[in-house]
Parts: sequence; C-alpha cells; structure tokens
Amino acid sequence: MLRPYVQLCRITFLSLFCMTVIFAGCGQTSDESRQNRRVVDAVLTAVTLKNRKELDKDAALLDKRLADGLLADRNHKAVKAIIEKARSGNWSEAEDELYNFRETNPFPK
Repeated sequence: MLRPYVQLCRITFLSLFCMTVIFAGCGQTSDESRQNRRVVDAVLTAVTLKNRKELDKDAALLDKRLADGLLADRNHKAVKAIIEKARSGNWSEAEDELYNFRETNPFPK
C-alpha cells in the first residue's frame, strides 16, 4: 500500500527538480540589455519632452552602444528611425513608436 505513494513522491520530486533546473537561468536580463533599456527610456523621455539637445545626446549614446557591440544593429536602426521621425517634428508619432518598441523589446540586445 505504501509503494504507490513512494513512487508518486519520487515522480513529483523529479518533476519539480527538472522544472527548477530548466527555469533557473530563465528570465534574467543581462546588464547590457538593462543599459540598452535605459538608453531607450532616455530617448523616450527626450521625445516626450521634445528636447532636441537631450535627443541628440541620447542618439550619440545609442550609436556608441552599437559601435561597442552592446546593441544589435536591427534594434539600433529601429530606434534611430524613430529618432529621425522626432527630429523631423513628428514628436507624438515618435513617442507612440517608442512605447511600442519598448513593449515589444523590453530589454533590447
């Protein structure tokens, strides 16, 4: 009578152990990705405030992260296109696109 209970405990333990091992490394964001998020947030702030000086400073920082290999080219191009939209005077459209970018790429690499 005790045998099925012991087997069930073993199966439960092994299942929980496997799930723990599988998910132990998941969900952690690298420092590089967090820094990229901060740059995107800074660009968003500059766009929201319609501050060209800050926008230029943040665009330069974005370029530096690309040059240092810390940001993927596709993410760089996407944010730079939005920056150019803001520079041309489409501030609200650029803001909407940045919110969308941030939602779809919470921690860009």
